[in-house]
Amino acid sequence: MMPTPMIPLDWDSLRGPPPRPRAAHKGDFGHVFVLGGGPGMGGALALSCSAAYRAGAGLVTAIGHPAAAIYLAAQLPEATWRDWPASFADWLPATAVLAVGPGLGQGLAPHNLLQEIGSMSQPQVWDADALNILARMGPTLLRSDALRIFTPHPGEAGRLLGISAAAVQADREGVVGQLLARYGGVWVLKGQGTLLGDATRRRRCDLGNPGMATGGSGDVLTGLLAGLLAIGMAPWEAAQVGVCLHARAGDLAAARLGEESLLAGDILHALPDVLQELPRHG
Repeated sequence: MMPTPMIPLDWDSLRGPPPRPRAAHKGDFGHVFVLGGGPGMGGALALSCSAAYRAGAGLVTAIGHPAAAIYLAAQLPEATWRDWPASFADWLPATAVLAVGPGLGQGLAPHNLLQEIGSMSQPQVWDADALNILARMGPTLLRSDALRIFTPHPGEAGRLLGISAAAVQADREGVVGQLLARYGGVWVLKGQGTLLGDATRRRRCDLGNPGMATGGSGDVLTGLLAGLLAIGMAPWEAAQVGVCLHARAGDLAAARLGEESLLAGDILHALPDVLQELPRHG
């Protein structure tokens, strides 16, 4: 069988969301729930929630450890808050989009919550410690056929396959195929020339720069992808648009500030400008 070809993504071929109807209300644009924010990691949760809003989500709720609530209150008063629950039963809407992992930690409570999320049907984005828990527990954790986007860096991808980060970097295209075969879903393998794949397609995004190798950059991408899912994009479309928006925002921020000075928040603040560059559907 011939390998699926890796095709470069063309920024000019991408399309943004359609214009909003004049009579729209916040309920028309989805509700993102971001699970993360362990002790000392509330900033990751705030970055992801902010990016979900910047992508167009109508409502965003952070779910975190109580110690992380102050980060969200200080950085994003538009979002609502819930402490880590014992269970999601009876309160998480069927129409929710879940982003799991930013600053989550790998303790008992996150493990238990991920076991429940693995059986849910809502669309999901998995990143950071959610991927580390998945690596530990294996693909049987994913007990439902929910639409999922996974966003590992090389180290996380290696843990998911039981190989080193160096081995991932030596065969990035092959690793995407292995991750798909083992876990299904849509995969975004981050790094220079971010690779995307699903069951039948492969793409490469050549935008971005080394300044984006900074803490919190991945949290922005996670929230951005969840926000695009919330406004109605299919996972494959959301992955392509989200990865390129994130990378182009990083390039714009680096052009303004320099690569050495780039912060994840600078990528976040550049998102509105690059989103306006995209032609719209409809």
